[in-house]
Amino acid sequence: MPSTLRLVLAADWISPSVARSRLRDWLEAHRWPEDEVDDLVLAVSEAVSNSIEHGYGVPVDSALLPHPGQIEVTASVKQSAVGARHIELTIRDAGTWREPGQGPRGYGLDLMRAAGLYFVVERSAEGTRIRFTSRPVADIVASPPEAP
Repeated sequence: MPSTLRLVLAADWISPSVARSRLRDWLEAHRWPEDEVDDLVLAVSEAVSNSIEHGYGVPVDSALLPHPGQIEVTASVKQSAVGARHIELTIRDAGTWREPGQGPRGYGLDLMRAAGLYFVVERSAEGTRIRFTSRPVADIVASPPEAP
């Protein structure tokens, strides 16, 4: 299993589910703890959704509109310290940042922030980039080879 996952997704409302599925499969292949998998998958789903809605301005009820751009998701396994590893995630779009509206929604950034140790949103003329670092987990202990 490669130590880096890279997804290039259309800015449409199918993409959050694609990101969830592909990230979950990749994390499970790296034998990531299930509770941490759930947190990371939810955080990436929120980030992709925010890119679609706030970066590109695609309304939630616009499933049939052509997508206005792309979202890039990159995840890498890194060593945290001796015996530990973590995930570094980057979610990037080329849209224009729009502040979240008022109302019952708007907890996505807080949710992403709570799912890891490090979280930052960087806005520029080129778009928005979210950088995220997971909590460290134990390294995979290699199984001893079976005796002949």
